[in-house]
Amino acid sequence: MRILIVDPGVHSRGGHHYNAVQRLQRELAALELAAPCLGSAYADAEVVRDLVCTPTFTRSVYGRSYEDPREFADSVDEASRNLAQALVRHGRNADLLVLPCCDQVLAASIARAFGRTRFRSPPHVLLWLLYGPHYLLSTDDPRAVALAIECRDAFAALRASLGNAAHLHAYAETRQMAEFYKPLIGLEVGVMPAPGLLMPARGARRQAPDRPPTVLCIGFANRPKGYRLLPEAIGQVLQRHGTARFLIHGIVKGSDAEGDQPVFDRLSALGERVRVRQDVLSDQDYAGLLNQADLLLMPYDPAVYHTRGSGVFSDARKIGLPVVATGACAFARPAFEQGWGVAITEYGPPGVATAVLTALERLDGLARRAAAVAEPRPDELRSLLQSVVSGIRAERQPGLAGFMRRLSALRL
Repeated sequence: MRILIVDPGVHSRGGHHYNAVQRLQRELAALELAAPCLGSAYADAEVVRDLVCTPTFTRSVYGRSYEDPREFADSVDEASRNLAQALVRHGRNADLLVLPCCDQVLAASIARAFGRTRFRSPPHVLLWLLYGPHYLLSTDDPRAVALAIECRDAFAALRASLGNAAHLHAYAETRQMAEFYKPLIGLEVGVMPAPGLLMPARGARRQAPDRPPTVLCIGFANRPKGYRLLPEAIGQVLQRHGTARFLIHGIVKGSDAEGDQPVFDRLSALGERVRVRQDVLSDQDYAGLLNQADLLLMPYDPAVYHTRGSGVFSDARKIGLPVVATGACAFARPAFEQGWGVAITEYGPPGVATAVLTALERLDGLARRAAAVAEPRPDELRSLLQSVVSGIRAERQPGLAGFMRRLSALRL
């Protein structure tokens, strides 16, 4: 079976895109299946080596400005050319394409590159929809709604190119995002966290009386992540809480916040109770920081994350780490409802500080609830991949049955 993972956002080690591809490859390897990756044209040498990655795409979803009405068509043309060149090496006879972060440009490009031929059964496509039509806007923002026609056309083309609606397996990270995309795609959209690190639950943690609690903020410091609120908010917490410590990790290089380095300089000046890191984390380092923390801080912009999911939140849920997150973020609602999260109700430094202080006061109870939620359970991603792969194998079995299935797909 031939499998390709396609993600134009893969360019450096660490972060969601790298972790998603790495996890997918590990799970598929357990099924004795190789899954090379098509990533960014600017992927560094470590990514090329680690992920068996072919540098391919000269633009990703993060490269769009959404200002020129011709940009969508131009982006599809560019991505399709990139893809055609890469497929000279990998071939077009893939059985399964896995898209860990799909947008309308990638969907239309896949449709163009893998359009059906007379003698080849079309591939299956497994994809996650992490963003709305505009990756920096909520799905109900009027400026994003205007882009819905791009999505409708792109996914209509993708369905047509596959020839069989059952070949498209679509997922979103939140129920709200799934409900938004269902009418645009014309198919059911499941709800499942995007692929990420496999992290075992750590169980309930007992806070030693002499050990100060650690509050962690971690990830790429894109502007919607709210890092600009932290210097003032943390300063207020330090004044009102005698022992709390903060570990702030954020990468601005390659993000839309490359000019925000002064934010981290201000954080570094807050004193010894605030530690700042801006290095690219290995998966071991990333998991280690999460496991050291007592509280995860996520001051995400509600205008952007109103319906979106979060890979860091999913990892916190897996290991049993309590969270403080913006109350309007859809991804965090399970934490608020299940009692292992505190909501930021006023979006600004005072509101962040108040929520952190509340969480620190309730930390023991939050930790117990987080540990209970993180109890071991069947791995959804592993089960999904096994199901999709088994279906493809059954469909493409040799002999008359397999021939009839392929013939039926070509007639659709």
